[in-house]
Amino acid sequence: MTGFFSLSVRRFYPYWKVVLAVLLLLVGMVQWHQSEAVSLRGGTNPHITWYVKTTQKAVALTFDDGPWKSSTPKILHILTANHAVATFFVIGQQVLGDPQILRQAIRDKMEIGNHTYSHINLSSHSLFEDVTDLKKANQAIKNATGITPTLLRTPYGTYNGTVLKAAQIAHLHVVMWSWTEDTRDWSNPGVETIVSRVLSHIQPGDIVLFHDGGSNRQQTIEALPIILNDLRLRGYRFVTVSQLMKMQ
Repeated sequence: MTGFFSLSVRRFYPYWKVVLAVLLLLVGMVQWHQSEAVSLRGGTNPHITWYVKTTQKAVALTFDDGPWKSSTPKILHILTANHAVATFFVIGQQVLGDPQILRQAIRDKMEIGNHTYSHINLSSHSLFEDVTDLKKANQAIKNATGITPTLLRTPYGTYNGTVLKAAQIAHLHVVMWSWTEDTRDWSNPGVETIVSRVLSHIQPGDIVLFHDGGSNRQQTIEALPIILNDLRLRGYRFVTVSQLMKMQ
């Protein structure tokens, strides 16, 4: 029997390189699949947060472009009624127009982040211009709430070395959103579409992108209670970005 086994092994010996190549290919495909699955949620720049690696069933809801008189108060009411918190990345100019909305957000335990002073594309400006804009937005937020933000979301999600340097100078950490959790609600695609874009790919540690300003946000307002209820039934809880970042 031993002799038969040795003979069989010798018969396949010339093909060992092929077998080894197949095995290495299979291992590589598994590793690629795992890295690709991770990369679909966001980038790898250590100075930017797209999502948080955590096993805790927690997500961070974020809202850009406010405060907006016709929508932000309604969104705050929905969140508090559902015992949820969120992070609002606000525009400095908008803060000057409606500082009382921001103060209400603070009373409701929401987190406030910097979304520039005038919604400029930071990547298209100089370091001096970027720093000036970010500090101006910080000051507007502090004047309205007494709180200086520590988080920045860049308009349009753009960034480069200059933007990251400006954020560092302004003592701001850049936060984007999970690529699978972009509702694109700014385009008013319909309530069902907004809901589906959140619920179809949600994972623990995701950062979801909504907008509470810029234009009519009625579809976002109608979609939000559906999303909150569904995720709660799945066992998720809602935290601010800063709270989420502490879970990694």
